[in-house]
Amino acid sequence: MSYKASIDIGSNSILLLICSVEGDQVTVIENESNVTGLGRDLDKNGAFLQEAIDDSLEVLKEYSEICLKRNLDPSQVIVTATEASRVAVNAIEFIELVEKNTGFKVQVITGEGEAHYSAMGILFDKKIQQPVITIMDIGGASTELIKVDTQKGKVIESFSMPVGCVRMNNWNEAGEMKEKLAEIFSHYAEGLTSMKTDTLYCVAGTMTSIGNIYLGHQEFVEKEVNGLCFEAIVLDELFDRYKEHGPEDMLAKYPFLGKRSHTIHSGLRLAIAVLNKLKSRKVYISTYGLRYGTLISGGIDNEYIVKR
Repeated sequence: MSYKASIDIGSNSILLLICSVEGDQVTVIENESNVTGLGRDLDKNGAFLQEAIDDSLEVLKEYSEICLKRNLDPSQVIVTATEASRVAVNAIEFIELVEKNTGFKVQVITGEGEAHYSAMGILFDKKIQQPVITIMDIGGASTELIKVDTQKGKVIESFSMPVGCVRMNNWNEAGEMKEKLAEIFSHYAEGLTSMKTDTLYCVAGTMTSIGNIYLGHQEFVEKEVNGLCFEAIVLDELFDRYKEHGPEDMLAKYPFLGKRSHTIHSGLRLAIAVLNKLKSRKVYISTYGLRYGTLISGGIDNEYIVKR
């Protein structure tokens, strides 16, 4: 038996996946998620805040220790960074700090790479039988929409919009959410039209958290969230129910949210807006995503690595 590991450094959360691999059999051993808000105030400052760097570094140090306990060399772990690390002016300095302090070698991937590996991850979910599906991956700073041929395991088309739950939150605080979102939807109007689908398959922390809230769980229950399907109107009902709840209220009611309690409203608003644009009537939640795709693929293809 051998272990493989992958880490997804997102704009809002950092996730670790360790699996045992025996032939075609892949079993999850460790599955960790921590919200660090690496991309907080990124549009305003153009750089990672020192506090966000410190928080992220502490989580990655913990992940390095977990890997070492599993006899995994940190330098062999597949570590990807996404939208925030594509645009932050001090991303290289952050990546160098990570390698120096943890041994992890971070690869910044393109939006196309995010789409490809998120698609490969969701195809790990054997419950999905439809020949063609559309996936939504809401991150902290970007949202990927991906149309996939599930039979061939191939991305048909995809694009990445520079809007996620952290950016939405920052725009809302600045009083410019509606204008910014309308601008982005106008720019990606053609792509949004081509992605129209009755059922939208959703991955990543915002949507899995919303699924857990829908189930009413105070702690995250992955086995019940994965494969969860409900009518899209449920999102509107959840927003109406909790729109007056502040972060502290949401955290008290749903402790599993942690720091995500600060962005869950913005993520929910973004999900509703995208679903409306895609004319989707149903939502399918999958807990498989980018980190599953990179781990199963065994590495990152050069074409998906951001050249600096």
